[in-house]
Amino acid sequence: MTQPAEKIQVRPEADQNQSDEVIVLRIKAGEGELFVHLYDRYYAKVFRLAFGMTAEREQADDLAQDIFLRVYRQIDGFRMDSTFATWFYRIAFNHCLTYLRRQRWRRLMVTTSDLPNEHEVGDDQPTNLADASLLKQEIQSEVRRALLSLKPKARLLVFLKDIEGLSYDEIAEQLDCSPGTVASGLSRARHLLARKLAPLKGKI
Repeated sequence: MTQPAEKIQVRPEADQNQSDEVIVLRIKAGEGELFVHLYDRYYAKVFRLAFGMTAEREQADDLAQDIFLRVYRQIDGFRMDSTFATWFYRIAFNHCLTYLRRQRWRRLMVTTSDLPNEHEVGDDQPTNLADASLLKQEIQSEVRRALLSLKPKARLLVFLKDIEGLSYDEIAEQLDCSPGTVASGLSRARHLLARKLAPLKGKI
């Protein structure tokens, strides 16, 4: 007996070269199923943002899903007076900041996902390689712990500039403030971070 053919899921049609704004206009016109294309374009970046702010993979995915739900519900409010990306990221940043402010009572712990497993550091590996790996993990953990100890807004500035590599102007546009405000806030955040990482001097 032949098995029934596997059902093929067809994604909603949209030209991959269409801009975000064109897709948004089509969604507003009733093609809500096209939102999946915006999800595909932005999920990785939103997850990276959420993970950078929380250091918790499961929570980062939950935050990302919440952000997309919020964007979908508010998409009629996008007035095309900025790029969709700018509008989208403002919602994402604000949602992450709101979450972190509500969780201040919680102690944010460093994830252990980057720690070497038995296949990476085994008894058959040279001791110097194992020691180097453990030292690297210790430094990564201390840097992440110091970053998580910053206030949410300061943490966001460090993430956007030093991890994502955005310019002052780009960050200012995303956060709807002046480049000078970004520069001064980032300077304070870096100074505080350097103080927290002082014990690592000589190890890095």
